[in-house]
Amino acid sequence: MRNRENHEEVIVRIPEQMLRGIAETSGSMSADGDGYVYLSTKGRTEDNQTNLIREAMMKGYVEMSHINLSIATECLYAEYEAEHTLERLVSGG
Repeated sequence: MRNRENHEEVIVRIPEQMLRGIAETSGSMSADGDGYVYLSTKGRTEDNQTNLIREAMMKGYVEMSHINLSIATECLYAEYEAEHTLERLVSGG
């Protein structure tokens, strides 16, 4: 059995048809003489982490869009008031 730092080894029984499907999609499978098959899951783990980061970024952008809309709405009224006051001061009325 292979032991590496920061890795945990898990033995799971998988039907042969499913194993072939996993091997085809992952592209990295090796077998030893004892009948054990080793599948690399590093790529799947990295993809999962990338998706989690992407989802967190999307959520952050959505939250910021609501905040920006609120700020813009409040500033629109203040800008209108400033323009109205300027017109009154310039026209003398």
